[in-house]
Amino acid sequence: MTNLEKKLLAVNALIYTLFLVFSYCYVDLNLTLSKSPVILSVINSLQGLGYYNRPIATAIYIVLVIIAFSFFALNLSLFAKTKIGIKYLISTTMLNTFILFFAYPFLSYDVFNYIFYTKIILHYHLSPYTHKALDFPGDDWIRFMRWTHSYSPYGPLWLGYSLIPAMLGFGKFVVTLLFFKLFIGSFHLANSFIIYKILQRSKSENPLFATSFYALNPVFLIEGIANSHNDIVFAAFILSSIYLFIKNKKIHSISTLIVGALLKYISILNLPWLIISYLRKIPSKSIIVLNLVTLTVFTIIFSTIKITVPLISSGSTQVQFQPWYLFWTIPIVALTGNKRLMLLSISICFGAMLRYIPYLYNGDWSQPGTIIFMTLAILVPTFMSILFLIVKKLKYE
Repeated sequence: MTNLEKKLLAVNALIYTLFLVFSYCYVDLNLTLSKSPVILSVINSLQGLGYYNRPIATAIYIVLVIIAFSFFALNLSLFAKTKIGIKYLISTTMLNTFILFFAYPFLSYDVFNYIFYTKIILHYHLSPYTHKALDFPGDDWIRFMRWTHSYSPYGPLWLGYSLIPAMLGFGKFVVTLLFFKLFIGSFHLANSFIIYKILQRSKSENPLFATSFYALNPVFLIEGIANSHNDIVFAAFILSSIYLFIKNKKIHSISTLIVGALLKYISILNLPWLIISYLRKIPSKSIIVLNLVTLTVFTIIFSTIKITVPLISSGSTQVQFQPWYLFWTIPIVALTGNKRLMLLSISICFGAMLRYIPYLYNGDWSQPGTIIFMTLAILVPTFMSILFLIVKKLKYE
C-alpha cells in the first residue's frame, strides 16, 4: 500500500476502535460479560457514562457519527479519483470487520433474540414459532432482552443458520454471542465481494468506488457487524441472486431468491421480475433497478403502514423505519453506479444513524417529540442532498 493508504488505514482503525470502546457504554445493566475485575471495572466506568451522563454520551455519539461519515466521504472521493486502490479497500474492510466484531451491540437487542430463539430449540426442545421468551420466566437470559413477548418473525432458514453459532457456543452466553457476531459479521465481507464481482461483470466504470460505497459505509459497519442484524445475511441472498442473473444462470438466480425468502420473506417480492426475465429477455441493469424500486417501495410502505405478514405474529412487527432496513435497498444502489443516487443514499444513511439520538439521550423511545425528531433526521439530510444536486445541475447548465 502507498503511504497515503497506510495513513488512511490508521485513521480508519482509530475511528472504529473509538466506536468499539463507546459501544460498551451501553452494556445492559442486567448483563455481566466477564468475571475479570479489571474488565468489569472498565465496563462499569463506561456504563456510568452511557446510563448516567446521557447528554455527554449522546454528544460523543454524534461526534463519532459525523467523523465516521466525513471519513467515509473522503474515502469515496479518493476512490473516485483512483488515488487509492484495491489493497486498501480489502485491508480496511477486513480491519473494520475485525474491530467491530468485538463491539457490544449497543444500538439494538435483536441479536439477543436470535440467540434465545435457538435456546428455545436446543435447550427447551420447543419451537420459537409457538413459544416466546416470556414463556420461560425462570431463564436468566430474559433479564437483558427486549421483545420478550414476540415469537420468531424469521423464516426457517434463519433458524437453521442460527443453530450453527448457537451450538458452537455450548450454552455459554458470551461465547454464543461472539459466534453469532462472527457468523453475521462475515457476511459483510461476503456482500462486499459479491458487489465487487457484480460490478466487474457488468463492466462498471469504477467498481472500487461503488464497492467502497457499501463496504465502508458506517451504517452497514455498525448495524451489520457491531449490532449484528441478520438483514446483512438477507442482503447476501439478494445480491447473489442478481450476480447469478448477470451470469445468465436464471434458474439458479430464481432458486437463490426463493431460498432467501426462507430467511426473510420479503425477497419473494422480487421473484416476479426474475420469472418474467426467464420468459423474455430483460437487461441486467433493468433487473437491478426493478429490484431496487420494488424493495424501496416496500420499505416505505412497511415503515408507515401496519402490514399483517403471513406466518408472523403481529407482536413481532412495528410500524416504524429502522436503520437496518437499509440493508434491503442500499447495497443494490451500489450496483447502479449512479453517483447522484449514492449521494442521496449517503444522506439517508447519515440521517438513519442520527435517529438514535433521542434513545441515547432519554434512555427510551417514548419521550415527546421523538417521532418528529426521527422523521426530520431522515428528511432534512435527504432534502439538503436533493437541493445540492439541483443547485449543482443548474450551475453547470
